[in-house]
Amino acid sequence: MAGSRISHELKVGALITGGLIIALITIFSVGERQGLLKQRYFLKSQFDDVGGLQKGAPVRVSGFQVGVVNSIDLVETSGKPRVEVTLRIEKSWQSKIRRGSVARISSLGLLGDKLVEIVPAGPDGALLKNGDLLSTKEVMPPEEILARAAEISDTLMSTAYSLNAIIKKVEKGTGTLGKMIDDPRLYTNLDSVLVTLNHLMITIKSGQGSLAMLIKDPALYKNLNQSLANANAISDSLRRGQGSLGKLLREPDVYNTLDSTSKRLDVILSRMERGEGTLGKLSKDEEMYKKLKESSDDLNKLIKDLKENPKKYLGVSIF
Repeated sequence: MAGSRISHELKVGALITGGLIIALITIFSVGERQGLLKQRYFLKSQFDDVGGLQKGAPVRVSGFQVGVVNSIDLVETSGKPRVEVTLRIEKSWQSKIRRGSVARISSLGLLGDKLVEIVPAGPDGALLKNGDLLSTKEVMPPEEILARAAEISDTLMSTAYSLNAIIKKVEKGTGTLGKMIDDPRLYTNLDSVLVTLNHLMITIKSGQGSLAMLIKDPALYKNLNQSLANANAISDSLRRGQGSLGKLLREPDVYNTLDSTSKRLDVILSRMERGEGTLGKLSKDEEMYKKLKESSDDLNKLIKDLKENPKKYLGVSIF
């Protein structure tokens, strides 16, 4: 009786021990698979909008899952609200995620669950320690991409409809383009223009005509080059203040003298316009003009008569 009881207790103990061993193996297996037993550290990243990212979302580096999103909080940075995402990352990846690495929010497929993807920097960057801030890059969310794609699709459809309407008009021969395609006179006129242009090119190549002479005659280039050289010489003389125009440009006394003379001339012309002075009266008084003309005519007649009959005006007396 006692032996049977001991045997039963051994069986129960062995069963419990086996169950515990299986449970431990399962725990270690699941922990190893889920990374529960691995050492971890935390990095932070800040975004303007996380687009539906959830706590526990995967964190990937070059396609490998290296951790999960630990928490998502709304913080204020430089007076601007931002979303701070804390990443729980396996310690073994710390050497791969260095200063200069960039975190961005991506998705599994076009409309799948959100995740955080880290683009690692080069090996020259410093290691990021626990609690350091990762650089981030905002990307266009899939919803906005689809909305813009829909707008582009609508625009393309509208353009296709318009192009289809134009093609139908062209096929019917309506409109300017349709007439240009269906009217044989366009081909005839274009062919005539090409023939004329071909003849013109042959004439130019043969050296005939004024245009050919301008192209082939080196005298044109020489004359043009000489003209440019003369213009440069004149410009250089003006810069050095040589000649009358150069002195006018460089010496203020010459300019002041000319300015004073022009002002005096302006005063004289103003007086003439008002009829003041002798010149003003001559320009305004028609009677004085007529008298001067008559006097001039009489003087001319006297001189003419003096030349023709000098004895008439010369008296000879003998004492």
